[in-house]
Amino acid sequence: MSRFFMYGTSLEGIEQLMMAAPNFSPRRTGIVINNYFNCEGGAAECNCYTDICFYLKEREADEIRYKDLIQDCFSKIKSYALKNRLKLFTGNFKGELFLNNAHKERFYNELHKQDIDINDISPRYIATLFLLTADDILWKLAEHSVRPNGFDFSQIHLKEINTDGYALYQTAKTISTGKEYISINEIADEDLINDTTFKAIINAALITRYGGDVFLITK
Repeated sequence: MSRFFMYGTSLEGIEQLMMAAPNFSPRRTGIVINNYFNCEGGAAECNCYTDICFYLKEREADEIRYKDLIQDCFSKIKSYALKNRLKLFTGNFKGELFLNNAHKERFYNELHKQDIDINDISPRYIATLFLLTADDILWKLAEHSVRPNGFDFSQIHLKEINTDGYALYQTAKTISTGKEYISINEIADEDLINDTTFKAIINAALITRYGGDVFLITK
């Protein structure tokens, strides 16, 4: 059963817009993110035909710098706003993909709870879990939706969520489902998404493209 009272009526779209987080536009406009960091068919013209890009597999992880991954992943992007933000962002990389120790603990605790190895699951799964565990409030709302084979977003009912938590949720849903729920323009907007949330989203993009090996990058 839908949580929208006006579901199936002419007012459904208006109700969904009213319930969305402030400042986020409907997904019919803007530059979409899936075209840029997905391995298959992405703008980086990756030639891989599996779920994981072999960019890291062909080289030792310690030979690859963080900014090399950013360049490879977003090299064909047309958004100057995002390019400028990425340039500032990569210069501040300290060798840690997680936002903080609490984020890291939530992420690995869930992997342990599900009894799954990070090397045995798809990059999309890793990236989605990475985003959902990035925010404490979001994780409390989403924890029960995690399944060994995916995520049931219909079970996540957003309440008391702020704009940054909403951005994390929308990006996680975009990565998991392959449908567009957030745009590059929104991610690039410093007034809409703060630096901490931006870090989580960009790192999730890298995980989606390169898999769990990204966690080995330290420079």
